[in-house]
Amino acid sequence: MQRDYSASEPELMDLPDQDETVLRRDLENIARLNQTFGAKRAVEKIFNQMTEGLERLVMIDLACGYGDHGRNLIRLGQERRRDVTVIAVDFQFQTLRLAREATLAGQKMFFVQADARQLPFRPQATDLALCSLALHHFAERDAFTVLREMRRVARRGAACLDLVRSRFAAFCIWLLTTFIMRDPMTRHDARLSIRRAFSHEEMHALAREAEWPGLKQSKFFWFQQAVLARITA
Repeated sequence: MQRDYSASEPELMDLPDQDETVLRRDLENIARLNQTFGAKRAVEKIFNQMTEGLERLVMIDLACGYGDHGRNLIRLGQERRRDVTVIAVDFQFQTLRLAREATLAGQKMFFVQADARQLPFRPQATDLALCSLALHHFAERDAFTVLREMRRVARRGAACLDLVRSRFAAFCIWLLTTFIMRDPMTRHDARLSIRRAFSHEEMHALAREAEWPGLKQSKFFWFQQAVLARITA
């Protein structure tokens, strides 16, 4: 199954000036999918692996969407008496505003509108750079640039979780969005996302080309994978 990417056909959530009610519902659906199909648990596992031994840390949540991963990791840190600060980055201002509205006052989560291909941070500005289920939104060369930027701004580690493209995965997404999650934006974007995801081999090759040190690749249930870079021990 070839990757079906076209810059002329973006995912609807990437377009500006969306109906805010529709966009919020889509972001809530994605957060629900993250919890139901394992992305939340996968991010927690990666986070624990990459930040072991740190009592205080700053992380970038790149293409943060609704910010559900960042809020969950702050909560997880509080449970384990760890001071976690999240810099939530997204290109879409509407998305950032909705993520901020969903974040409790006092949580150490800060919102920055920026292009993932050109982050406004100095080298090694953060302990961990995380990107979850967003790399498939980019053309191959732009995806490489995103991974390179993650490597640049992280001083301890970088982690990118995404889907794995396959015909079976596309069929399962079709079933899910036909009978369960039928909101038009969610249906459109989910079906497009799985066709645009990278294979295991493509994902590994991109991270290797971006010179991720100590490169490791993990597989997770429900058509998900991750590449990890351990920059310092």
